[in-house]
Amino acid sequence: MESTEVSGRTSWLSLQEFLIFLTVFLLVTLAIRGRRNSNLPPGPSAWSFLGNIFHPDQPVPQVVTAELSRKYGNIYTTHILWIPVIILNGFQTIQEALIQHGREFAGRPHLHITDLLSKGQGILTAQYDRSWKQQRRFALTVLRNFGLGQFTFEDSILEEAHYLAAAFGESEGSSFDPQAIITSAVSNVTCKVIFGKRFHYQDRKFMKLVALFDEALKLQGGFWAMVCAAVPNIHRFPGPHQRIFENKVQIEAILQDFIQQHKDSLDAERIRDFIDAYLLEMEKERNFPGSCLTDGNLLYNIYDLFLAGTETTTTTLCWALLYMMAYPDVQVLLEESQWKHPNQFNPENFLNENGEFFKPDAFIPFSMGLRACLGEKLAKIELFLFFTTMLQNFEFHWPDKTSPPDLKGSFKIIMAPRPYKLELRSRMVHYNGL
Repeated sequence: MESTEVSGRTSWLSLQEFLIFLTVFLLVTLAIRGRRNSNLPPGPSAWSFLGNIFHPDQPVPQVVTAELSRKYGNIYTTHILWIPVIILNGFQTIQEALIQHGREFAGRPHLHITDLLSKGQGILTAQYDRSWKQQRRFALTVLRNFGLGQFTFEDSILEEAHYLAAAFGESEGSSFDPQAIITSAVSNVTCKVIFGKRFHYQDRKFMKLVALFDEALKLQGGFWAMVCAAVPNIHRFPGPHQRIFENKVQIEAILQDFIQQHKDSLDAERIRDFIDAYLLEMEKERNFPGSCLTDGNLLYNIYDLFLAGTETTTTTLCWALLYMMAYPDVQVLLEESQWKHPNQFNPENFLNENGEFFKPDAFIPFSMGLRACLGEKLAKIELFLFFTTMLQNFEFHWPDKTSPPDLKGSFKIIMAPRPYKLELRSRMVHYNGL
């Protein structure tokens, strides 16, 4: 009994000592680095609340960045803790940087946390070098071939749209949160591309993988991820930040299992999915010492494709349903020089004088330049087919008559709507079973 108490006190002291050390370390580092580098653009001090737009208690970042740009201009400096971050604001500024100076802006910052999580492998956080170019070129080729071959994006997404409608139909007559169902549908499209198959929405392994990636996004966009990005060797100490790395290990274990299954059943005459294509290309380049097609890059390509390909589309669809039930004036399109109604959710932002649809130059949801989203085609098809399927089959209603929908959202690397519930009524056909 006594040894247990001593062990408990020791564990608490270790954590207490770590937190004291971390606090002192942060304060000392801020003091040392508090003086602004004269070569950096102007901006608020790292000490100020507004100076750190990624602070967990801050309003949504895009609102803060717009406010700061009015004060400091379209190019200014803010901070992640004490790490200076240069913000580019405004379409013309961003276009000049990403298009006219694309190579200079194609890199990624060297942060401790990205080194620990991916070791520079994969696509999302990898540096702009020969390895990144080879990974991206290969991924684009595979996605293009899948989109044109026997397995087409449209066929796969249409199939999944029926399962999505069936799952929605089972909740008719009650209010429910649509996020989990939409996530499952979008994740299944990604699974079909990467793993060559879809999963039942209640499949345990599938549910675990989806939940882990959702957690990864929250963890990597949270306060402790910022601390890990700024503080060297913090991963060696106990604390809440350890969950970031535990989550990574759990995801890797599931992905490695899928990779091994593909290795055991690989057939050069029948390429089923992204993993097959990558493994076969690895085999072709096995005798080339400089090849960057490696097991590590395969693992993190899958990680990146799943993380980037699922959450963004899911979030967009969740926002779409929420706005369907709300339609209030909100700050969505902020730059007055580029939009007819910059402070309104208004379809006329995308209509010309003749009432015809057009795409404004400033509408860049997939970014631009060398780091533009490589899954743009797939995402557009998903958004169109999933959204139109939902609209064709259901009417959506806000269940709470006493208060309107909350459109503020919450930040977790991307801006997502806060959890909400909706009610639906079938327009025509009821889908049965899943």
